[in-house]
Amino acid sequence: MSVEDRSSRIDHSGPKLLWRQIAEDILADLNSGALPGGAQLPSELDLASSYGVSRITVRRAIKELRQEGRVRVVQGRGTYAEPAD
Repeated sequence: MSVEDRSSRIDHSGPKLLWRQIAEDILADLNSGALPGGAQLPSELDLASSYGVSRITVRRAIKELRQEGRVRVVQGRGTYAEPAD
């Protein structure tokens, strides 16, 4: 997953929470294979810049994906896509 501008992928003024939209966008990349199992996601800061949101918003999206078992967070190393079952 490159760190291109993804701000157009989310609706900043819509009713759906921003963190949920980001989690769904990353999940779509996981499901499509654009982000294969074991791949490292960009840093929270890079994702925040890419989506045009705060780091806290990205952190909440990553937390949700982690709880769903879709990513693994390794302290001090990064966030990695979990392989599909």
